[in-house]
Amino acid sequence: MSSIANSYAEKRSLVAAGDRLLLVLIAVHVAVAILLGTFTGFAFNPQMPGLLAMLLGILMPWFVLIRFGTLVYDVGVRQRSQRPLADVVGTLKSLAMDFRWQIESVLRFLAITLFIASASYLKEMITVIQPFAWDAFYAQMDRWLHFGIDPWRLLMPLTGSHSITWALNMVYHGWFFAIYFCVFVACFARNATSKAFLLAFVLTFAIGGNVLATVFSSAGPVYYEALGLGDDFAPLMSHLYMIDETWSLPALAVQEGLWASYETNNGHAAISAVPSMHVATSVLMALFAFAMSRFWGWVMTLFAVMIMLGSVQLGWHYAVDGYMGALIAWVAWWASRRMVPEH
Repeated sequence: MSSIANSYAEKRSLVAAGDRLLLVLIAVHVAVAILLGTFTGFAFNPQMPGLLAMLLGILMPWFVLIRFGTLVYDVGVRQRSQRPLADVVGTLKSLAMDFRWQIESVLRFLAITLFIASASYLKEMITVIQPFAWDAFYAQMDRWLHFGIDPWRLLMPLTGSHSITWALNMVYHGWFFAIYFCVFVACFARNATSKAFLLAFVLTFAIGGNVLATVFSSAGPVYYEALGLGDDFAPLMSHLYMIDETWSLPALAVQEGLWASYETNNGHAAISAVPSMHVATSVLMALFAFAMSRFWGWVMTLFAVMIMLGSVQLGWHYAVDGYMGALIAWVAWWASRRMVPEH
């Protein structure tokens, strides 16, 4: 077997050290969702077959394509193999025969998919447990931190044009593919950094997207007027609807749909502003990328900056939501890197 194939075969899984804590945290998280569903009457239904089909159908083709391309690049460019075809075939054969890695990867993927289902359920339960109560506080905090001015007003000269607002909206919606793809890749990777990323992902969502989001339940600037708190953000929303007349902004339809669901389902809807999980996970992806490659680290840093700008420009979040999300992601990453051993 080639030296390249051998290097893959030598990387053994860290089930006992790296995966055990991840699986325990997910089990606890799912148990909380089940118990909460029992007590509130809003039953937790993970709908795993549909969720798995969606994730695999979207992510698997991209994963195979990129993984094969990376392997070919490693063999032909970085390693300058004299027998590239034989090395590629040998590496693929070693992967196909590594049943332990396959089982552990599938187990991680199933566990993470179940976690995504329970995290989504708990997000929908936020307003059932704690009605929106913090929007006025965070709007005021935003002004206090930004010299008495709403951050969206400060950003308007920079991000308020039709083209830039539309671009930010497209990037914002692209977040869904980016975060799920990163998680998917990490599930099937063999290195400790990927295991740390998965653990940080679970901690970030459980602590930020579920616990803190429930304690500090808030809807966001887009719903500020609907909550009866005033028209502070009405000019921003009017500007967005004006842009939508010529440059379609999908965010507006999503915002309307979420509020309609909130009104018709007794407050049972996935609306949550503080902290911003878009920003939190984008920062987490940037930290993960930097640990693997400086180039991709800077690419994902730019992505995180655009997500932060879009979260404010599109009315989804107060700026402080993003700051809090970024801090949570950094702490989760720092802790996870120390909890998952390198070897």
